[in-house]
Amino acid sequence: MSGNSDDQQPRDVSSLHLWQIQWVRDSFLILAIIFGVWLGYAMRDITIPLLVALLLAYLFEPLVSFLANHPKFPLGRIPVIVGLLTVVTTFVLFVLVLTVPMVISQTSSLVGDVTNGKLRSQLENVTAKYAPEDMKDDIQETLAFLPSGKEEKIIASTTVPVTDAPQENDGLLTIAKQTGDVALKILGSIVRFGILAVLIPFYFFFFSLWFPMVVVFARSLIPDDGRDTIESLLTKMDAAVAGFVRGRIVIAAIMGATLAVGWMIIGVPYAILLGIAIGILCAVPFLGIVGIPLSVGLLFLDQLGVPEASRMTWWGIILWPSLVFGIVQALDGWILTPLIAGKATNLDPVTIFVAVLAGGSVLGAYGMLLAVPVAACIKITLQEVVLPNIRAWAQGDAKDPLPFEDN
Repeated sequence: MSGNSDDQQPRDVSSLHLWQIQWVRDSFLILAIIFGVWLGYAMRDITIPLLVALLLAYLFEPLVSFLANHPKFPLGRIPVIVGLLTVVTTFVLFVLVLTVPMVISQTSSLVGDVTNGKLRSQLENVTAKYAPEDMKDDIQETLAFLPSGKEEKIIASTTVPVTDAPQENDGLLTIAKQTGDVALKILGSIVRFGILAVLIPFYFFFFSLWFPMVVVFARSLIPDDGRDTIESLLTKMDAAVAGFVRGRIVIAAIMGATLAVGWMIIGVPYAILLGIAIGILCAVPFLGIVGIPLSVGLLFLDQLGVPEASRMTWWGIILWPSLVFGIVQALDGWILTPLIAGKATNLDPVTIFVAVLAGGSVLGAYGMLLAVPVAACIKITLQEVVLPNIRAWAQGDAKDPLPFEDN
């Protein structure tokens, strides 16, 4: 094209409105996103249930869409959503009824073992028998931070004189106050959990019902210029986020439940708590491997309290927990990941790990919910847009548009 063509001449800045200048629009868009994230964090008691419900609607959208628009038996979105809520709620209640008593029991047992000094005593015995001589002092200093249980025994064995009635009354008042504070905290937690249990299904119903309309509305906002490129980017972002949300989270839940059952069968103490914790870590591929030393260590400590004639062999203490983890890891690698997530995540373990840590350190639970989708979108944008443009610019092939080109 000729360099003197009118449509290649920059327009007069004085004749433009602010919103007609590209860099101004981009700046306002970035500021609006930052403000929206900050506002969501400031109102996290409201936004976290909304985000969880939105993630669940996104998670179940393929199933809802398939059943609602089935070519032979189209059920409609409302019956499908109501039925799905009923099934999921029933399943969750069933799981809670089975697991909550065991989780509470194991948590109480673990807290009791720590506070009464049993855990410290076991670790000190292991240190005395098996730790290298040059490391024993350092390990003992570290274990000194754990409760020994001796202080509680001394306090319990101390008798209060009868003439010291005011101090006894003060002690009773202190105990009553502490008990009341604990009861209020427990009551507050129950109330918050109850509110979440009501709000999340409520929000989920409407998010799932309006999901297709939201997608259509979002597509209508895409400008015609560069629509194919933008839709291609959005498709890749959707595949990456879906691969994690619909894939790794479901896989982690299955792995956590399987690990808990397996470790409980072979006698690992606190197996339910450990399975839940390692299942959460399994959301990041390969991070759940910390379950091997933890399960072996807990089983080893537990066996110290068993009569020597009835103890498990040393190789069994190492083999059985590791074998359970190996079987579950093989189940993930050969069945769960290919079947559920495939290769659509496009996110390596380091990216997921750093994103979750960064989001949690900056915005807590709210940041952790946003971390992986944001990281996926940023990574794809860098790979598909920024880096190719930088390479083209470095090679002299970049085609930069005029700043105020009239299209």
